[in-house]
Amino acid sequence: MIQLYDWQREAIDALVSGPGRVLVVAPTGGGKSMCYQQPAVDLDGVAIVISPLVALMADQVAALEARGVAATYLASTNDPEENRRRADSALRGEVKLLYIAPERLASERFVEEVLARLPISLLAVDEAHCISHWGHDFRPDYLQIGALVERLRPRRLLACTATATPVVRHEIIERLRMDGAHQVLRGFARRNLELSVAEVSGPRAKEARIADEVKRALGGPKEARGAAIIYTSQRRHAEDAAEALRHRGWRSDHYHAGMDGDARAAVQAKFQSRALDVVAATNAFGMGIDRADIRLVLHHAVPESVEAYYQEVGRAGRDGEPASGVLFVSDPDISWRFKLIASDVALDPQRALRHRDLLRSIVAYATTSACRHDAILRYFEDDAEALGGCGHCDNCRARAAGTLADDLDAVASTATVRATLDAVRALPFAVGAGTLGAWLLGDPSAAVRKHEWEKRAGFGTLRAYREPQVARILRRFVAEGLFAVDPEHSTLRITRRGVDVAGGRRDNGVELPQPGATVRQASANTGERAPVALDGHGLALFDRLKQWRAARAAADDVPPYVIFHDATLRAIADERPADDGALLGISGVGPRKVERYAADVLALIRDAAPATATA
Repeated sequence: MIQLYDWQREAIDALVSGPGRVLVVAPTGGGKSMCYQQPAVDLDGVAIVISPLVALMADQVAALEARGVAATYLASTNDPEENRRRADSALRGEVKLLYIAPERLASERFVEEVLARLPISLLAVDEAHCISHWGHDFRPDYLQIGALVERLRPRRLLACTATATPVVRHEIIERLRMDGAHQVLRGFARRNLELSVAEVSGPRAKEARIADEVKRALGGPKEARGAAIIYTSQRRHAEDAAEALRHRGWRSDHYHAGMDGDARAAVQAKFQSRALDVVAATNAFGMGIDRADIRLVLHHAVPESVEAYYQEVGRAGRDGEPASGVLFVSDPDISWRFKLIASDVALDPQRALRHRDLLRSIVAYATTSACRHDAILRYFEDDAEALGGCGHCDNCRARAAGTLADDLDAVASTATVRATLDAVRALPFAVGAGTLGAWLLGDPSAAVRKHEWEKRAGFGTLRAYREPQVARILRRFVAEGLFAVDPEHSTLRITRRGVDVAGGRRDNGVELPQPGATVRQASANTGERAPVALDGHGLALFDRLKQWRAARAAADDVPPYVIFHDATLRAIADERPADDGALLGISGVGPRKVERYAADVLALIRDAAPATATA
C-alpha cells in the first residue's frame, strides 16, 4: 500500500467520488503523477494519460512496470508495428495506463479506432499549462484535447501542472471543459532551496562563477555529493559550459534539441544512473528526470518567465535536503531574450505581448529586494504559504547582515522615478543600459562624453546611488514597463506608460532602495558588511537595543530584522544619534522607520547617556 500525502488523497477522492473534474498544481517532483496512477490501478478500465515528452512517458511506464503495474506508451520513436501491438494490447484490456502524446490526437483514425473503443477509467492531462496561451510553454497540439474531451466525455478528468498562475488555471479549466473542477494547490514554497541572483556577464566570468558554484554545491570532482544542472538559453553555451567543467575534472556533458534522439537519451540515462555529475542543457532537459539528489540548479541567463524558472529550479533538492538555485542576470542576456521574442514569426501580436510580460516578470524577480521565496509565492498568488522571509535566500541573508536596504519609501521613490523618466525622456536618442546608467550616475564615461551628454541637465540624476544600484533600478524600470528594450539595437527607450508615470497620470509602481544603503565595505568572502567595533558602553547599548527590538517584534508579530537588522543597531549604538535627523542619517533607517521607532530608540540612547558620561 503506497502512503499518500493528504493533498494526493484529496485529489483522488475528488476524482473518484467527487465531481470527477480535478486540477492539481504541485511542485516538480512533488507526486502529481500518483493522483492518476493510483486510481488507474484501482478502477476498472484503461487510464489515458496525455504527456508532452517521449522521455517522460518512457520513464513513468518503466517505473510503473517495476511496481508490477501494466502500462505502455505510444510514440513516434517506436516502430509503427510496435505502436499497433501496444494499442491492441490496450484494447484487449491488458494495460491499466496508456500514455500518448498530444500530437497523436491529430489522427482521426487513431481517435476513432483506439481511444473511442477503450473503456476509459479516467483521462489525465500532464503538463496542463501547455494548453494555455498565457502560459510559458504553450503548445498548439494541446488545443486538440478539449475536442477529445467533448467527444469521449470521460467520467473522470484530471489536469496536472507544476506552474500555473490564476489566469493560467482559469484557461486550463475553460479549454478542457472542466467547469466546476475541484482545485488542489500543493503549494509553491520550497523551504530547502537556497535561492540567489548574481549579476554575471561575459563567458569567462560565467565560466569561473559556474565552477565556483558547482564546487560549493557538490564538493570536489572526485567525491561529488549529488548532481547539478546548468540551464543555458543557447545550445553553444550548454556545450561550452559542459566542456569547461570537464577540463576541471567533473563528469559533465551537454544536452539540447540539436542533438539526435539517441545522443540525448544517452546523456539522460547517464545522468539518471549517476554516471554524470553535471549536465549543461537548454530547457529541453529535465521533464521526467527522477533524480532526488540534485544539489544545484544554475541558470546561465534569465529564462523566459517565472513559471519556467520555478519549474526548472524545482528540480533541485527533491530529497528534502538543502539545495541551491542560482540565477545569473545581465543586460545583454535580457536584451537577447527580448530579441528572441521579436524574431519569432510564429507569435501573433497578442502572444508576443504576453511573452514580453512574462519576461518582465522574471526581470522583476531578479531585481527584487524582497525574500526570493515570498516573491515567487506572491507571483502565483499562494498567500497561504507566505514565509515572511525564508532567512536563507540572498536577499534575506543580506538584510540580516545589514547589506540590503529594507526600508523603501514610496513617496521618495516616486519623486526620483519621475525625475529619472523626465531626464531620459529629454535625451535626443536611445542608448544601451551601460551608457544610460553611467549618465544617470553622473559618470563622464567615454560613451557619455562622445555624445557630450555630461553637459545635459539630467546628468547625474541618480548620483546618490552606486553603480550596481543604478543597474538594478534600470531593470526595475524594464520590469514595470516604464522602459522598453529595443530588440534590434539593445537600447532602452521610455514607453507610453513611462511617460504617463513621469507626468503623474499613472501611479508609480517602482520602489527604490535607499541611496548608498550598501556603501560600507563588504567582506570579500561573504559579501556581508564588516561589523562595527563597539566599546563597552556601545556594547551595552547594543544589547539594550536588541532587547527592545525583540519585544517590539513580538508585539508587532514580525521577525526582528523587519524592525532593524543587527548592523543598523550596531551603527546606532556606535554613533548614538541625538535626534530624528541624525537617526535618519544611519544606513538602514528610513523616514518610515524614524516615524515608527525613533521615540523608543532615542529614549534608549538618552537613558544610556549618564552611564556613558560617568565612564
